[in-house]
Amino acid sequence: MYLSCYSLFSSAIILMSRKTRKLPDEFRNGFTLIEILVVAGILSLLLALLLPAAMHVREAARRFQCSSNMRQIGLGILCYEGNYKRLPPSHTKSPDHNILTFILPFIEQEQVYKNFDLKLDWNKGKNAEARKAEIPIFRCPSAQIGPRSHISDYAANVKIQPAVYNPLIKRGIATKRKLWYNMLRPDQRPVRVAEVRDGMSYSMLFFEDGGRPYGYENRTHTGSTSITGASWADVDAFYYTHSPCNEIQLMNCTNMNETFSFHSGGCFFLYGDSSVTFHSEEINPETFFSRFTYNQRDRVNDEF
Repeated sequence: MYLSCYSLFSSAIILMSRKTRKLPDEFRNGFTLIEILVVAGILSLLLALLLPAAMHVREAARRFQCSSNMRQIGLGILCYEGNYKRLPPSHTKSPDHNILTFILPFIEQEQVYKNFDLKLDWNKGKNAEARKAEIPIFRCPSAQIGPRSHISDYAANVKIQPAVYNPLIKRGIATKRKLWYNMLRPDQRPVRVAEVRDGMSYSMLFFEDGGRPYGYENRTHTGSTSITGASWADVDAFYYTHSPCNEIQLMNCTNMNETFSFHSGGCFFLYGDSSVTFHSEEINPETFFSRFTYNQRDRVNDEF
């Protein structure tokens, strides 16, 4: 493509620089209308060829930044585990808080953390102001959809609901498991790394749920601007996998508290070792379930 662009540009330069036929002195340095139209056409074609490439480069940069954000969140979670000898809870009740508040000291947000009173709910008292802090790594640059404040495009996905896995088990697409929880569980049941029997590098830890509070289905705006859990400090920022689409698709169906991104063809997933992997939205449900759960000894290595 770049060779073609160079040839077109060279042709334009040649046309603009060639000598004109013998004309009176006052017209000798001008261009004919045909020459101007040809050059304009070549430049327009050149621009049309370069714009998609430029857009692709910009989106690649956004995807890289999104992946980097998730990796930093993962390192923060592991630092929390190193300090407290257990993984942080997905959320707590009485008082109400979200996991991202607990890892603030481990992602270079100590001052924001100090502004919180963890004895109060996330939006009560002094926390009502503290929660308004803008944390850049909580925002995916691919989700450029309009003005949003103190949001997170990443969240804990706590559990897969029976309405998702039971039909797939009946059809022979998935196998039964005793436990359908992710390793980030509510405060009543914090998980230790030793319990992750499937291996930290094989178990999903954190997920994309981009675009909230704006509602999207198949990346089409539904008109809703009130999807819950949008704020990074919101106790309701976590979600359960509960609404597949196309019978077996487990992501990018809707962002109404489901795994969802604005990346073409799939989503980024943070694993327990803080690595980030892009999985296709066509991933086999059995593979997804295996990577989602953490202690079922059901490790699979295939992507689809």
